[in-house]
Amino acid sequence: MKKILLAVAVVTLAACAGETPNGEDGESHAAHQMDKGIVISSATIRPPLPGRNIAAGYMSVTNHTKTDDKLISATSPISTRVELHTHLNENGVMKMRQVDGIEIKAGETVELKPGGLHLMMFDVNLPADQQDVSVTLNYEKAPSMTMIVPLKDKSKGHGSAH
Repeated sequence: MKKILLAVAVVTLAACAGETPNGEDGESHAAHQMDKGIVISSATIRPPLPGRNIAAGYMSVTNHTKTDDKLISATSPISTRVELHTHLNENGVMKMRQVDGIEIKAGETVELKPGGLHLMMFDVNLPADQQDVSVTLNYEKAPSMTMIVPLKDKSKGHGSAH
């Protein structure tokens, strides 16, 4: 009977170990999440409209480190040039402008989305049957990251925002 109770106690402690708010060294669970580096989620590329050759890239960029960083450039084999862009309201007119980089504060998420920060891909060459695109993001401090990004519905292009 003692062996059964001991086994139940060990299993219970093991199950609860992952639920504690503090890690082994007293740091919070959130602090342990900081070792993931920079994480990209919800990435997508909107391909050019028919007859055009400019695409746009969107994603969420989360900095799980304890250090601020900066996205400084991007590249893709489908494009001769990828720029970091934002939208500005100048006298009631929305305009796109290239930016030198996108700050990603420690512990925060930056959204690259239509009408805001985004990637602009110029001279895009996409085969008709291509479903995804390789994109490399380059940071000031973190190592470069290459990912495969799905294409949005090609028939819709990137809309009126561009």
